[in-house]
Amino acid sequence: MALSNLSRMVFGVCAAFFIAVAVLAEGILPLELPPVLLVLPLVPLAVTLVVVRDSMRGTPTVDAPLAEHTEHPVETVPFGADGPQGERMLAESPYATATELAGLAYARPELRPTIAANPVAPSSLLQWMVDQGEPAVIAAIAARRPAA
Repeated sequence: MALSNLSRMVFGVCAAFFIAVAVLAEGILPLELPPVLLVLPLVPLAVTLVVVRDSMRGTPTVDAPLAEHTEHPVETVPFGADGPQGERMLAESPYATATELAGLAYARPELRPTIAANPVAPSSLLQWMVDQGEPAVIAAIAARRPAA
């Protein structure tokens, strides 16, 4: 998750505060502290610097979609089937996602009746296909069993 500018600023101020307290505590208090405790406040500052550097470089954040950052696009055809048969299998699949069905309905108009008959097709996609005015799609939607 990316940090907002305000979050970065607050994080940086807190890191500076902790460093200042550590330096002052070492100089004022007559305690023998292990050296690791003096370095520990540098951790938030280092994290802040890395976050700022990555945001300036445009490095993807943790919550960015994986498909945007892969060299090869994610296959939408199930079971590795290629071509029209694989697309038909996807149009009929009860495991197809709404995004896959919408992309298929847009790219392959001849598969719209099959997609309309798929019980997992979302209502927004069904409405869009009805708006296209294809009689075969309207018939496929009308043939669907109503939800119990």
